[in-house]
Amino acid sequence: MRHLAIYARDHKLVSRLIDDLKKDKKVPGFEELQHKHGFEHSEAVLQNFIKDDQKHGNSVLVKDESRSLRTFSSGEKRKALLEYLLKKQPEYLILDDPFDCLDVQSVANFKERLAEVKSDFILVQIFRREEDILPFIDIILDFDGAGNTIFKNKADFIENKQGFLEEIKRIPAAPKVFEGIPESLIQLKNVNVAYEDRSILSNISWEVKRSEFWKLTGPNGSGKTTILSMIYGDNPKAYGVDLFLFGKKKGSGESVWEIKKKIGYFSPSITELFIRRNSVEEMLISGLVDSIGLYQKPSDKQRALAKQWLGTLGFQEKAKKVFNDLSNLEKRMLLIARAMIKHPPLLILDEPSTGLDDKSALKITNLINHIAAQSDTAIIYVSHRKEKGLHPDFEYELFPTENGSVGKIKIQ
Repeated sequence: MRHLAIYARDHKLVSRLIDDLKKDKKVPGFEELQHKHGFEHSEAVLQNFIKDDQKHGNSVLVKDESRSLRTFSSGEKRKALLEYLLKKQPEYLILDDPFDCLDVQSVANFKERLAEVKSDFILVQIFRREEDILPFIDIILDFDGAGNTIFKNKADFIENKQGFLEEIKRIPAAPKVFEGIPESLIQLKNVNVAYEDRSILSNISWEVKRSEFWKLTGPNGSGKTTILSMIYGDNPKAYGVDLFLFGKKKGSGESVWEIKKKIGYFSPSITELFIRRNSVEEMLISGLVDSIGLYQKPSDKQRALAKQWLGTLGFQEKAKKVFNDLSNLEKRMLLIARAMIKHPPLLILDEPSTGLDDKSALKITNLINHIAAQSDTAIIYVSHRKEKGLHPDFEYELFPTENGSVGKIKIQ
């Protein structure tokens, strides 16, 4: 059996197949793996090692290192897990979306290491993006509409990613012009940030103005999250530096909550916060009152606005459906609309397409392109990869140095 890649079109089907492999069941197309010992390289497996690290203060993944596994970057953690599994001399290795959330260089290093050891065992790679398929893999396992497995040559594996632009209708108009909001929404002037003896940001100067569409990029650990937490969160590093939000220096009077009222925010991780059985309509309306779920009866005006946004997304028939019953893609589209329903001056999208397949990611980027083109809201889109179909006006890229990351503006 040669190495192969499994397209994670349906995560449940893939999980079922992998569970059968790990239980040593006979799986059609994988007969050669039966009665062989294999291991799984996945985020779930890695998190178990991190939990052990938290309990015991050390991890077998980095037993020769002087620092905790938790302090390692995403790329370093995944590399450490890979090396640990390789030492166990597996006969097969399952790689579950190994490049998700890794920067370009980390992906290149990971692929190079796998190419070095590819002749030692059989690799089964689970992927969501075509660009992530390992170059030495030629066989792709896909699923048809009935959930049956289909084996294809990589050359024949072409996804139809067209036909979404026309599904997006015009977004609802802003209820009123931004009153009292200056042209300059965010401004960092020669900002330096360090944690203990480690410099994170070095002389960062960046300005985001009304209606601008920015992409914020940089390798893992370059400071993207630090910048976001200074703008949107309550990072103490934001005080005492020249950081201006909506015309006022941060820390000069406005509370974090007053600032957040002017910002729409989405990250895939916030999906986990919504555990109540709110309807799709209620979830949208909760964006108007900045609550996690809806705890009061909505007004007719709020319902009417939610109906318009549901029409924009093509979700008219899903209004009364329970939010948590939606697909992963539908949840993200709805939560982006939730972040935009109040037409904030600034919309921050933190890795909105991570963990999605190519077709789903394209749907997310097309929605964002429409929001950018049809509103006066400024957008900051954070990503570790070059997202197909995304059309930002500018890119602010962070470059790590020994003295902290420096920034550079790239006009698209």
